[in-house]
Amino acid sequence: MQQLDERLKGQYASLSPQEQRVADFIFDHFDDLISYNSAELAQLSGVSKATVSRLFKRLGYEKYKDMRDELRTLRQSGMPLTDNRDAVQGKHAAGAPL
Repeated sequence: MQQLDERLKGQYASLSPQEQRVADFIFDHFDDLISYNSAELAQLSGVSKATVSRLFKRLGYEKYKDMRDELRTLRQSGMPLTDNRDAVQGKHAAGAPL
């Protein structure tokens, strides 16, 4: 199963501009993502809660909570939350700055 950062990088180019805003925020604040609920993520990203919901469905999650639960499980197991630190340093799949 792909981790969140891989899913975002793989689909970044096909995301709507609003979804890309959420993705950019996630890349910049990946380590804090678990602490945000979907309404907070929407507000901090400057998009609607519906945009956040659509993004995570597009990424293969039934709901936002499923992604948070996945990240919590990874963190508790000691696994890294990202396979590539570029994801949290503001770079997408092509390696160019976001």
